Amino acid sequence: MRWRLAAALVLLGSQGLAAQNLPVLRPEHVQIISQEISGDAAYEHIRFHTQFHKPRGGTNGLWEVARYFEQRAREAGLVDVRLIRQDASNPPWNARFADLWITGTTPERLASTLQTPLHLADHSRRADVTAELVDVRAGTTEADYAGKEVAGKVVLAHGAVGTVMNEATRRGAAGVVWFPDPSVDRNLSYPDQVNWVTLPVQTAAGAPGTFAFILSLRQGVALRNRVAQAREPVRVRALVDADFTSTEGERPWQVMVEGYIRGTEPGLAQDVMLTAHLQEEKFSANDDGSGIASILEIARALNRLIDEGKLPRPRRNLRFWWLTEISSQRQYFADNPDAHRRMWVNVNQDMVGANQAQDVMRVQNVTRLPASRFHFLNDVTEAVVDYMVASNNYELAQAQNGIPLYPRPHFAHLGTRHRFNAKMIFFHANTDHVPFNEAPIGVPGVTFTNMPDFYIHTSDDDLWNIDRTQLGRNAAAVAMIAYAMASADDRSAPALAAETVSRGMQRVARNLGLGLSWVATAEESGRAAAYHDAVEQVRYAARRERRAIGSLGGISPAAQRMVPAWLAELDRQEEQAIRDLGLQYRSVTGRAAPAAAPRSEAEARLAAMRPALVAGPREFLNRRGQLSNVPGLHGLMAFEVLNFVDGRRTGLEIFREVAAQAREAGDFYYGVVRPEAVIQYLEGAERVGVVRLR
Repeated sequence: MRWRLAAALVLLGSQGLAAQNLPVLRPEHVQIISQEISGDAAYEHIRFHTQFHKPRGGTNGLWEVARYFEQRAREAGLVDVRLIRQDASNPPWNARFADLWITGTTPERLASTLQTPLHLADHSRRADVTAELVDVRAGTTEADYAGKEVAGKVVLAHGAVGTVMNEATRRGAAGVVWFPDPSVDRNLSYPDQVNWVTLPVQTAAGAPGTFAFILSLRQGVALRNRVAQAREPVRVRALVDADFTSTEGERPWQVMVEGYIRGTEPGLAQDVMLTAHLQEEKFSANDDGSGIASILEIARALNRLIDEGKLPRPRRNLRFWWLTEISSQRQYFADNPDAHRRMWVNVNQDMVGANQAQDVMRVQNVTRLPASRFHFLNDVTEAVVDYMVASNNYELAQAQNGIPLYPRPHFAHLGTRHRFNAKMIFFHANTDHVPFNEAPIGVPGVTFTNMPDFYIHTSDDDLWNIDRTQLGRNAAAVAMIAYAMASADDRSAPALAAETVSRGMQRVARNLGLGLSWVATAEESGRAAAYHDAVEQVRYAARRERRAIGSLGGISPAAQRMVPAWLAELDRQEEQAIRDLGLQYRSVTGRAAPAAAPRSEAEARLAAMRPALVAGPREFLNRRGQLSNVPGLHGLMAFEVLNFVDGRRTGLEIFREVAAQAREAGDFYYGVVRPEAVIQYLEGAERVGVVRLR
């Protein structure tokens, strides 16, 4: 009977239901989780976080923040809490004090770590220099230095800081004063931001680097004008007390904190991973103080609700990781090569507290899974996001029902009453879900990431940047996703299947719509090729949805027994979509659809390959950086090429998966994937020893 109900939901389409309710969780669980989660409580953890400058690479501030979250995780009731010190590649660096003054009869302070640690570039070297300041414009080309003597002097520049350091030091300069490029519109819009800047540890010639003081655009332009108008040279004194050591020793290290809410069936080996990262610049209130505070609040709230009997203890472990971004996971997997086999899914938070009224472009983006890792996690996430958006927005029809403001609002006590501006987007990288998704780990991971954001990595990412209400909404959403996944069982499986199958049918239909439009709008000479692309687009969408439906079998043996019926329904939809494409082709051309297109030479080469991964987590850690970019192949599509390598698919099958994924998003998103580029990337992966092309 439950499965018949699920089938009815599929026929109706579940997105409308999700806007009114949240079928993936029982209503009373949705209510109590939303009520217990507090954006105000999470905000208080960000207060502590923003006291420390904490870049990766063994900084004292990073250690202090990690110890704080270790202690608070224990206080929240998590078990098996550990602070894990890991190997790292970035050298330990700490600055105790730095000051930059204009000297003379009326000394003037330009910048100091007393004002903000961001006034000193990370990896700056110890110095006590009094010298002339020389304006070298961008400071990156020969022309910038023409006719200027910079040996023993300090240069003022706005170009790429690493290039400036290389060009200036090879001419004997003692140091750098840097400010943002005045020609960049974003910089003009935020003239008082102090950017977070990191110098290379060494120059291009292999010599030790130097120091760099960082000014805002307003400061930099004013100083440039002052140098230009001065009758005598402007001299500065740069004092830097910094070195490559830390209280934890000189060996490069990084840190992560781990804790659990244990499930009732730990033998399932299906841990639900919640992640966010500890390191960043001094302020980093949103990036990623919001994420680490949010998962701590989720841990507190869920553990309390479970202990008090308001929520049943979930079947699976909820596992919390506070990390050094991306590198902690890769190092952990390298140190524990089988650890990922206990992990089912990952939900990451990176920038989840943005006050959306501060910039009209601020949106809480939630990424879908990449096609290679498609899983019903995707649909649980989308259902929760749809519900939270519908619950915290206002539409005109609601006025007729007398609903005040929002239908089921989640507000923080000290937060705003703004709407929730959130949406699902195509897969992206650059944060902590990536090491889970990537080869050779393969754990499906999604992320909540506010973007675009014009405050990130600057002095503006401070506490005033955070809205407790949005912080709480995102925490509540992630808590619901995590609890739904950790609790999934025979009782919830029909609703989870309803979300997965119905949303999957809509995704297949969307790809059919793309194909129909390609056939309709192609030039006559290219219509056959458009038809073949359209057919492959539908086939791709169906393959992807089979992965999602198949993942439902991980819920329980009973769910596994129902998977073939759902797959058979998907097969029928796929074949009907192919017939629809044939009808479209006939209606446009008056002819029957063409036979399969002949393979190009590159496609024939790909068909002869059957790539297999030959590197494990440690080898990938050491060799990943050797993989070369291929011109014309988007980095995320290269990422997916490796993800589809499994020793069974041919190179041609991999190409088709990746090319169709790019077509679905649009060429403005991932570009166009060419077979030649896939060959080049796979051959490069073989050269560095991560893939074997058989």
